[in-house]
Amino acid sequence: MDAIKVFNNVAHGVKNVKTILSVFDGIDKSIKEQKKKILKPRTIMDICILQTILEKVAKSQNEELIKDFEQHEITVRLEKVALLIIQYEARDGKNLNKKEKQRLGYVVEEIECIYDHSKALMLANVLDVTGSFKL
Repeated sequence: MDAIKVFNNVAHGVKNVKTILSVFDGIDKSIKEQKKKILKPRTIMDICILQTILEKVAKSQNEELIKDFEQHEITVRLEKVALLIIQYEARDGKNLNKKEKQRLGYVVEEIECIYDHSKALMLANVLDVTGSFKL
């Protein structure tokens, strides 16, 4: 496996995570009412942890873990989310229509899904390495 390619893919994923967090932060700052904020505190934490996960995977010696992240297109999915969210970078969160809010809701769900999948892939690899779990 080409280590440079893997590192670049994961580094790009980290950059996408930063972009996603930055855009959502800008949108949420323009919304005064806490109940209408798009990102929940848990989702913000998930994004930050996802960034750490990607950084650790980039440095990992575990070929299977790296292969699993590529096979399940974790960084590709993050890039798609970043491309969706970047459209809202200059937008004011108070002026979003219903369809745009639904799209941003999808983005939040996809981020949470990517986070859950990343955790599951890491757990599967840890269990596989320790020999405690085999399918």
